Amino acid sequence: MIFERDFNNLSEKDINLLNEYFDGCDYQSSSYTYIANYIWRNTHNITWQIIGEYLCIAGLGTLETEEGEYFMSFPLSKTGAYDLSSLRRTIEVAKDKFCKAGQELEIALIPGHLAPLLEEAFGERIRLTHDRADDDYIYLRSELVELKGRKYHQKKNHLNYFERNYEYTYEEIRPDTVKEVLEFLERINDERVQEMPEDWQHILMLETKAIEELLTFVGTGKLLTGVIRIGGVIEAVTIGEYARTNRHDSVLVHVEKAQGEIRGLYQAINHEFCRHLPEDVIFINREEDMGMENLRQAKLSYKPYMMGEKYSAVLLPEETC
Repeated sequence: MIFERDFNNLSEKDINLLNEYFDGCDYQSSSYTYIANYIWRNTHNITWQIIGEYLCIAGLGTLETEEGEYFMSFPLSKTGAYDLSSLRRTIEVAKDKFCKAGQELEIALIPGHLAPLLEEAFGERIRLTHDRADDDYIYLRSELVELKGRKYHQKKNHLNYFERNYEYTYEEIRPDTVKEVLEFLERINDERVQEMPEDWQHILMLETKAIEELLTFVGTGKLLTGVIRIGGVIEAVTIGEYARTNRHDSVLVHVEKAQGEIRGLYQAINHEFCRHLPEDVIFINREEDMGMENLRQAKLSYKPYMMGEKYSAVLLPEETC
């Protein structure tokens, strides 16, 4: 463990404290919620500690290996404000903790609009790199609902085809339908796993574990969910949450799965989910593409309103560990 606490067995007081930091700023990132960290807590060996004025989180960049390289997320502010001297002290303490664990400090998942703070705090000691594969795709909810204009012509055609040719129902996931959702995931995974390289099969397995963790929050009021049934059978699922617990203008979509052979089904689950969201939701964050070309093209095809850019940084030591 890099930091003092992990995400297991946290009290309600602990979770409320964490949420104060996750809610402190508009990070324009899908990585900075309690749930997003909780569901990956074991596969990434995620730990946390409040150092000075900021919440620091560390995790493995390589999944499920004790000897992998750790990184630290950008320190989170409870107030949304950053004092350069305080930020510098926090990062230096974190660097010492990494050093004691035999690791070099790498700061990752740095929101693009906050990256300049590190340059101001450390000058030439900091080396920033844009991590394109980690950039989040952020859309206007209104555009995903209306699908107006030439740029959405193809999406609208697929959606219209689905609506003309299939009788379907849309509903939220309930505690009594979680089992059906898991069975749906198992079914589509079985269909896809044979076509995947071995490395991606492993990632799919770990992703499924994270979704199972996510589904434990069904019924708590903390998730936004939807499923499409065709002939009474679940054929598409989506799961998200509000990006901040203290305001509801932005939604993160953690999961979107559909039976890919059904034309228009992906467009339908996305459209129905966005259409059923409260009117005060403005932005939809559909997370990163992980450098997968087919996923990148799919996300670009929905014409993002903006990208939540992410950077990583290496802090050059004043002296060697």
